[in-house]
Amino acid sequence: MSFIHSPTMMLTLISLLMSTLMTLSSTNWILLWGAMELNLLSFIPIMMQTKNNQETEGAVKYFLAQALGSALLLMSSTSLWMMFTSLPNIMPLMLTTAILLKLGSVPCHFWYPSVMSSISWISCLILSTWQKLAPLSIMAFLLPQKNMSFIMAVAGINALVGGIMGMNQSQMRTIMAYSSIGHIGWMLSLLAMFKPNASILYFMVYSILITPLFSSLSYFNIFSTKQMNKIPSNSVLLHLSTIILFLSLGGLPPLTGFMPKLMTIMILTDTMKIIMFMLVAGSVMNLFFYLNIVISMMFTAPNLKLLSPVKAKVTSVLVLTTASLSLGLSPLIMM
Repeated sequence: MSFIHSPTMMLTLISLLMSTLMTLSSTNWILLWGAMELNLLSFIPIMMQTKNNQETEGAVKYFLAQALGSALLLMSSTSLWMMFTSLPNIMPLMLTTAILLKLGSVPCHFWYPSVMSSISWISCLILSTWQKLAPLSIMAFLLPQKNMSFIMAVAGINALVGGIMGMNQSQMRTIMAYSSIGHIGWMLSLLAMFKPNASILYFMVYSILITPLFSSLSYFNIFSTKQMNKIPSNSVLLHLSTIILFLSLGGLPPLTGFMPKLMTIMILTDTMKIIMFMLVAGSVMNLFFYLNIVISMMFTAPNLKLLSPVKAKVTSVLVLTTASLSLGLSPLIMM
């Protein structure tokens, strides 16, 4: 019996889901901290499914980064409610930094690409989607408003770092890690403008796009840009769907991935033109290295036969559905 179907794995997944829901519904900082600690301990066994040295190293790095973030979160959150504290102005900033560390955002992003490059694609998917839900919700609803200018500056730097660092990479997991850092910048800019619903919409669209993409990369065991020819060698439909997903994730109009960015640009146009320029510049850099991947895939002639029934059930249906959503959701988001 494989580990992924074992009762231990099922309990771990249930604990992972419940801990995030507990974080979202916590009424005080102590319960919130405890729920996030449970979430941390639940995710580490998922990261170590194959128990090889690379995944073990990634799990240790993740644990150290998250433990430091939890310590800063507990210390700064309890100090906020003390009548007298020696550092009254630094504690809110420390609290924001603790959440940014847990989120994998600039200036505490150094652990994130290293961990992503060491774990499996399914663990990368969970780390890029579900594990960001709790920190983003804390950032949206619980952080002091005096730090919003700091968060706005961090958002712009996130986009630039994600774009600049991603252009020099050849490993797909590292590229997707820096892409995620760039997308975090767009979400944080919406939170800093007091638009939590818009940030949730952006997060949902991002999660919808990367889920089938990561699933395909995991199914074909792709870890570098040179291995991307495995997809067109299997099916022309899968080939075209993957190209559409990459372009949509990069924000190319009129695909769905462009619509949340257009919404953000419209919100920031009047008040935050410099931050808007930083976000757009980072997005253009992201689109540049996505286009490099797409162009390399287009030089590989796709196989004109369809996938086998087994492959179609596992991968093709999911990718084709989301690729169609990349075209079909565009008018819906704009309404």
